[in-house]
Amino acid sequence: MSGTAIMYDTTVVPSKKEIAQAWTGDVDLQGSYRLVDTVDGEVGVEVLISKDREGRLLQIPFSYRSAEINPEQTLSTLEHGVLGTRWVTNALGDPVAVREFIRTILTGDDGASRDDGVEGYLDIRGTGDAESVDLQDVKLTEVTRQRAIGSVTINGERKQFSLRLPQLLKTYRKTAAGHTATKLRLVAAHPEKVDSELLVAEFNWME
Repeated sequence: MSGTAIMYDTTVVPSKKEIAQAWTGDVDLQGSYRLVDTVDGEVGVEVLISKDREGRLLQIPFSYRSAEINPEQTLSTLEHGVLGTRWVTNALGDPVAVREFIRTILTGDDGASRDDGVEGYLDIRGTGDAESVDLQDVKLTEVTRQRAIGSVTINGERKQFSLRLPQLLKTYRKTAAGHTATKLRLVAAHPEKVDSELLVAEFNWME
C-alpha cells in the first residue's frame, strides 16, 4: 500500500465537481482514487472518475498544494475548511504527483487507502516488480491533459520518461487500433464489468 490519505469532514469551495467541469466540461462523478506524497506528505494526489453521456469512464487528475508551482498547470484555487487555500493543479504538470505515479508503477504498488475507511472507486495497481526505487528531481518538459514527458534521477541515474494517463478508460486490449499497452502500467479491475481490466496509465523509459 502506497500510504494513507488523510480525509477531512469539511467544506471545499468551489467543489471538485465545479473545478472538473470548468476543465473538462459536464461531468458525472463516480468517485476517485488517490496516491500520497511518500516523501514529504505535503501534496495531495487524487484522480476523479466520471462518466460521459455514453456511460464511458473518464479520469480527471488533480493535485492539491499549499502554494502554486506552475501557473500554466493551475486549474483553480479552492478554500478548504481545515487546510485553507489550496492550489488545484493538473496532476501531470505536478512533479510530485508524476513521481508518485512512476513509483507506484515501477514497484507494483497500489493506490492509497483513506483514513475514513471509504474505498477508492478504482483499486489501482502497478505492474512493475522493483522492490524499491529512489526517485529524485522530476523535471517536466512537455505536459498535456493526458501525458507528461520529462526526466528523473532513479537510483542515481538520470533517465528520460513518458507517462500517459488516458482520459478515456478502456480495457488495455482495446486501447486503440495498432496500439499495444506497455509492460509498465497502472491497471484496475473494471468496477462494473467482471473479469475486465482497465488501462489506467502507461509508462516508458525513452532511451
